[in-house]
Amino acid sequence: MELLLDASLPSSLTGLALQQRGVLTTVQLRTAGLSEARIHDVGRRDGWRQLLRGTRLVAVHDGDDALDDLARSWNQAAVLVLPRAVLARDSALRELRVAGLPFRDGVCVAVPPGAELRGRLGLEALVTELAPEHVTTSVWGLAMTSAVRSLADTVPRCDRPTGLSVLDSARRRGATEASLVAARVLAQGHRGCRQVDDLWELADPDAETPLESRVRLRMVDGHLAPDRLQQRLRDASGRVYARPDMTIDRERRRRPHRGPLFVEADGVGPHGSPTAAFRDRDKTSAITADDGDVERFTWRDTLDPMRIPWRLRRAL
Repeated sequence: MELLLDASLPSSLTGLALQQRGVLTTVQLRTAGLSEARIHDVGRRDGWRQLLRGTRLVAVHDGDDALDDLARSWNQAAVLVLPRAVLARDSALRELRVAGLPFRDGVCVAVPPGAELRGRLGLEALVTELAPEHVTTSVWGLAMTSAVRSLADTVPRCDRPTGLSVLDSARRRGATEASLVAARVLAQGHRGCRQVDDLWELADPDAETPLESRVRLRMVDGHLAPDRLQQRLRDASGRVYARPDMTIDRERRRRPHRGPLFVEADGVGPHGSPTAAFRDRDKTSAITADDGDVERFTWRDTLDPMRIPWRLRRAL
């Protein structure tokens, strides 16, 4: 997390702001000597953002994970002003650093019956009784639903590409097959569970990015599931010269004289620089020299369910 604190923040609050992901409550600000009028004026001048009522974000998130860090600041704000609340659904998964979740301004919490909350802008409150095994604590000390419960509550609410992205990332972050089985059982009966029911078995820790997950799902739904992920290609000396995201073996091709068909998911970040473009060109040349072929897809290609299968069938 790269956090840039506002220079106008009183020095007595700097350490606390860092501990709380750049979020301070208005009570903490007033205790440090800031009047309500000054809090309002400084916020308007320097961009202190109100997340939930009673909180201010007094910092700017920087770096590649800025949006995810901002979402986690929402989590921090909820816990600061709602001490009985438990982070839930996508908010809990963000604490586990699960990738693939669409960003939204807001936070989801679970509260027990009898502790209903009045509506707050940006707050989604679930009134539910959580079993003890479904509640845990994040590395930041925030109460949250367990990985199993969070996946069970979140995945049925996702579209299929997002659902597989979340499950692949959860596996990559350490979720076991057994935990996904438990989450799948727990998800039964949730609205939307049927449309994602097959995704629990497709989850693969070798998928490195949400884009790879999305491309792979389009391949699976088009009956062109890859034979392997992240295959290491070696030259005669044993040096790895390429590691394609996905591979369709040569035995499945209609062109027996050609080698395997390799599928690459090209994200803007990893593949958008000139250096990356030269590296991808060299890798493609090496694969072509060994009789293989490469098909590259971007995020836009995954938006049409038919585009990727159509291009792959033509390439096969």
